[in-house]
Amino acid sequence: MIPPPHAPEPIIEDWLNRHRALLSLALHAVGVPATILGALMLPIYVGACSLKLFGVALMLFLGGFALQFLAHALEGSEPGELAALKAWWRRRNRGRSEVVAEADSTGDSVERL
Repeated sequence: MIPPPHAPEPIIEDWLNRHRALLSLALHAVGVPATILGALMLPIYVGACSLKLFGVALMLFLGGFALQFLAHALEGSEPGELAALKAWWRRRNRGRSEVVAEADSTGDSVERL
């Protein structure tokens, strides 16, 4: 007997929800591998000291990211990198009290929590 399919993991479900349009999926299908290939070529560039190879790697990396951001712009969804940065920033600042500096009557700076 074949078991019923499981619900997708939250990360996969979130990714699928943000990439509904066929054009978005197509742009990501080209952009993600280009970005990864560009990033992987960096150590090769360092070893070979080739300016031409560096240019190719940089074009692949930036072009791949540009395609992905274009896909999100066309679809009206937030890129995953931006969402991850926002989530990190919220976690980082959660529960912190801001230190407020105010000048007292003598002009010295006083800090309070």
